[in-house]
Amino acid sequence: MPRRKLSGAPARALRAGVAVAALALLGACASQPASRQAQPRCALDYAGRISVVQHRPGVNNLYGSFELRLDADTGWLELATPLGQVLARASWGAGSASVDDGHGVRDFASFEDMTQATLGLRLPRAALRDWVRGVPASSLPWRALPPDGFEQLGWRVTVLRRDARPHVLRLSRGRGDDAEQLALVIDSTRRLGAGCRAAATGDAAGGA
Repeated sequence: MPRRKLSGAPARALRAGVAVAALALLGACASQPASRQAQPRCALDYAGRISVVQHRPGVNNLYGSFELRLDADTGWLELATPLGQVLARASWGAGSASVDDGHGVRDFASFEDMTQATLGLRLPRAALRDWVRGVPASSLPWRALPPDGFEQLGWRVTVLRRDARPHVLRLSRGRGDDAEQLALVIDSTRRLGAGCRAAATGDAAGGA
């Protein structure tokens, strides 16, 4: 039987139905990648060795080990001597910070005040999570320092990588007697949190 060509109202209804179905299919296809691309906000857990060197007279330098956890709005840091004796435990949130040095707990108004009292360095909380990953904070001005470093917020950050991951991180600023440097040798890194891969993302050995 020969096919009859639809015309008039039936044809318009059929075309409208096909258009609606196509739009619904495209909408479903477009929404799927967005759900797949949503990434969980993971805590970053680091462990390794730390040194803080300042050239001002009368300042004691720091050498030891560290454990550091950085979440979206909170974090904590534990410092220990090379023999493993805990020196201080610090924690911070959106609007406060505190340090327990074994003699008592001290509260601070900001992360920066806390790092000044604990490490002798005023570190910027706004960039720390990115710096330990070996990259500048994208929301703040910065300039590249070849071959693998950058300058941001007055700090020069150099990165030595192993297996494409940051292994030695050096932060420095100032000149002469005002020079100060923080070095981290990152021996292990983990991603923690719901939906995150909890296994170690990198293990390294060596020294700064």
